[in-house]
Amino acid sequence: MTKILIVEDEAITAMDIKHNLISFGFDVVGTAASGDGAIKKAHELKPDLILMDITLKGDMDGIEATRKIKTFLDIPVIYMSAFTDKNTYERLKLTNPYGFVSKPVSSELLVVSIEAAVYKHDLDKKLAESEEHLRSIFDSSKDFIYSYDLEGRFTSANKHFCDSANLTKEEIIGKTGPELGLPEAQSNKWTKIRRQVCETDSTVKMITSSIGLDQKVYEYEVILNPLHDINGEIVGISGVSRDLTEHKMLKKELNEVDELFQNLYNNAKVGIVTGDTKGHIINCNSAFEDMVGYSLEELKTMSIEEFTHPDYVQEELSLLESLRSGEIKFYELEKKFTRKDNETIWGKVTAGFGISTDGKPINSLVIVEDIDERKRSEQEILDYAAQLKAIFDLSDRALAVTDTKGHWINANKYFLKELGYTKQEFLKLTSLDVTHPDDAEKTTELFLKLLSGEIDDYGIEKRYKTKEGEFKWFYISAKPIKDKNNKITSVLGAGHPMDKKD
Repeated sequence: MTKILIVEDEAITAMDIKHNLISFGFDVVGTAASGDGAIKKAHELKPDLILMDITLKGDMDGIEATRKIKTFLDIPVIYMSAFTDKNTYERLKLTNPYGFVSKPVSSELLVVSIEAAVYKHDLDKKLAESEEHLRSIFDSSKDFIYSYDLEGRFTSANKHFCDSANLTKEEIIGKTGPELGLPEAQSNKWTKIRRQVCETDSTVKMITSSIGLDQKVYEYEVILNPLHDINGEIVGISGVSRDLTEHKMLKKELNEVDELFQNLYNNAKVGIVTGDTKGHIINCNSAFEDMVGYSLEELKTMSIEEFTHPDYVQEELSLLESLRSGEIKFYELEKKFTRKDNETIWGKVTAGFGISTDGKPINSLVIVEDIDERKRSEQEILDYAAQLKAIFDLSDRALAVTDTKGHWINANKYFLKELGYTKQEFLKLTSLDVTHPDDAEKTTELFLKLLSGEIDDYGIEKRYKTKEGEFKWFYISAKPIKDKNNKITSVLGAGHPMDKKD
């Protein structure tokens, strides 16, 4: 089970990510909210992967924390952030991250990123071990290194060459291939190649095969170069023959990596699209086909304008142009897609370009997350909020809200009309500014008890000062308003005028 350390300064976000990862079968071994905390827990827990928020509590950000962790631990890191500027992006690249996930974090995309990062890190370790092995071979001169004179007699041979031929250097130097037992057909081939090197005065590279002493066929990469004297005259030929066995092993591993990414590509729950730099689709997975209702063959014949809702076409074309010019590295856009059945669906687009060796964009990679359900929920919340606002404004009871320091932050029309203030005038005042002096102590006492949690609500008969300086009696009920952390953020008061005289 993959062990994951979450580094996130927002406790609720960290908890949400933790629960999602656990539901997908990952082992969340710990969380941290600061750079120092991340370094300490990475050292103690030694996770398989770190999810690192860029913005953290304290003086150290996630990028600096990652740099310090990587000085003593080889742990893959995936960054999380809502945005990155150019400077942050350049710093981020220096830490060799294994991925970047934009906030708000998509659970499906995060799981794909983690699985790919863990697999790539394991492969990197294998490749590093393989490279170390190849370096050891090179340092020990395990390539066949040799040279000839113009008559084809060996003038040098390295230890590996001698050991392979089961001859001493003295037995090889001064001899030709046939004199060492090379078959006539192969000898003629090498004579022809050496002649080509001399006649063209240039390097010849070739792949050839030969039978080893174990009677197995081996494939070699051979490089022959002309040797010159101080006057520039060709005096011989140098050769290096390299066993391609390791190369084939690496190629096999790369093919396995390609197969893994193809599986991730085809089975991902998010839409994955590759295209050219103008927005034309070259390939896409089935998730994107299902999202827009078109087949890949249909999408290949379409422009981006044809499956993008008209309200978002110009914005996305502008972002594509910024990508092409190099002004931005990638972009994110929440937009509507127009499906084949003319229905619309919301998607979150994350797009970037592949860059060629000369720095020019060559293709595009686009990740599309289906956020239609989220957008519909958001609209329902907005509609519900509008209904509540209408009830608040049109109520035939006095309704008003203060912050935890007693400043008015909202009041309905009924209450404002009773006191004669405009809303702009009223919101500049505090509760005590419009409270009769004789009621101020009792009002403050109850308000503080409410904020401390000593009481859940209270009712009070009190006098409010009108704009004209008169006082009106009201019966007011007050109740706290709490956020999702159960912290009181404001206080709602509701009441009605009383037919009472001082």
